[in-house]
Amino acid sequence: MPPRSRREEYSEASRRALIDSARVRFAAQGFGATSLDDIAADARLTKGAVYHHFANKQSLFEAVLAELEGGTVAAIIEASTRASVNGASAWEAALAGLDAFLDRCLDPVYQRICFLEGPLALGFMRWWEMGEHNEIGLIKGLLADLRRVGLIELDDVDMLTRLVFGSLIAAALDIARSASPAQTRDRVRDVVARMIFGLRPTLDHTGIPRVQI
Repeated sequence: MPPRSRREEYSEASRRALIDSARVRFAAQGFGATSLDDIAADARLTKGAVYHHFANKQSLFEAVLAELEGGTVAAIIEASTRASVNGASAWEAALAGLDAFLDRCLDPVYQRICFLEGPLALGFMRWWEMGEHNEIGLIKGLLADLRRVGLIELDDVDMLTRLVFGSLIAAALDIARSASPAQTRDRVRDVVARMIFGLRPTLDHTGIPRVQI
């Protein structure tokens, strides 16, 4: 790969500065109260530089949201993979991924941008589609692993994936609006785990339940 030119490096640095500034502003003030002039000033760039990289404020918000969601997906994969490498069962690895997601939901920046401001900034359908794009494949993979090793007994993994995705979005919204986010996070974790646990085969060949929550 040829080395990048100074112009390319400057362009990348400018885009990075705009996303960082926008994330801070959107988290502190919300989408509606944030102006592109404010974001440009915080990044020490001109408003023209904003339009060089982004069509409008909404497209800049999408870039911020996509980066936050990408970080969450990476955290889930890392937690689940680490659990597996350390000898955890498929069930324990899935719970590790769930815990990573719920822990991210305690982050005020992630809460506000991804779940409180997202539907307002993008409209419900676009916001939902972005969530599906980032997370549906990951959820399906975790559920398919559970089915493969016999820990859930359901053929329609596609529908299960969509329903679990919807449940997790509702959980994240509940945490974001809660006066006691950490307590709500623990309650959510218990309910979601029990929902999926309920899909297991009742007994294995020994007559003992296969997994414990």
